[in-house]
Amino acid sequence: MSPKKATPSSATYVYCIVRAKRAPAPGRFQPPPGLGPPRALDAGGGLFLIVSDAPPDEYGEEALNARLEDMDWVSRCALAHEAIIESARSAESVVPMKLFTIFRDDGRARAMVEKDRRRLERVLDRVAGCAEYGVRLTLDERRARKDLVARAVKAASGASGAAFLQRKKNLKAAGEELVHSARAVADEVFTELAAKAGDSYRRTDVEGLVKGSRLLMDGVFLVPNRSARRFRSALEKTARSLAPRGYELVLNGPWPPYHFVADAA
Repeated sequence: MSPKKATPSSATYVYCIVRAKRAPAPGRFQPPPGLGPPRALDAGGGLFLIVSDAPPDEYGEEALNARLEDMDWVSRCALAHEAIIESARSAESVVPMKLFTIFRDDGRARAMVEKDRRRLERVLDRVAGCAEYGVRLTLDERRARKDLVARAVKAASGASGAAFLQRKKNLKAAGEELVHSARAVADEVFTELAAKAGDSYRRTDVEGLVKGSRLLMDGVFLVPNRSARRFRSALEKTARSLAPRGYELVLNGPWPPYHFVADAA
């Protein structure tokens, strides 16, 4: 049975571009509110678009702009959009599209692929056989300062009174420089993990408090599937070594390569 075609009254909502030997079957996943069931649209040359029919009265420019202030609706759309992209992750290569990527019809969507095919093929080549992983490094400052005190006290045991007082003074200065040192740790962690990934990206201006801890590093890494175990192992080893000093490394993923296809989506 051939895939259902969009009716002339429907626009075409695009979730992602997929390179595959045969058409994906995404129909079992729930689409964003108001959209038709997801389907594969053949774009030729082994490329497929995962799309849904989009009624203009709900997804036309005017109607869509009016609904963008409804954050509950936008959130439901985003979750469904991401779930359908995630369902295609087992394909040879996937390029996620931005939320609310809509064309007038199937023909316009195919024309976009044809016009940008060379660029899209390069992007698909770059992310083929890879997944995205997110890594966050946080510092529990209270715990880190406690560890700092313990190490200073241990170093001072058995020392003369003057030496002990000097170490207490040094401890105060060390505490004030704790965050500065933590930034250096964050740089080292990112560099170490980036060396084990195919590509990497570090979000800037992220330092702040996260549930009582200081967020030091928020990075994303494009990891070849064949290297995923090695990447995880390196992260776990680093996490264990840093934990006694109040650091926590949190891994999430694997995900489709959202942060490495910006020039295609």
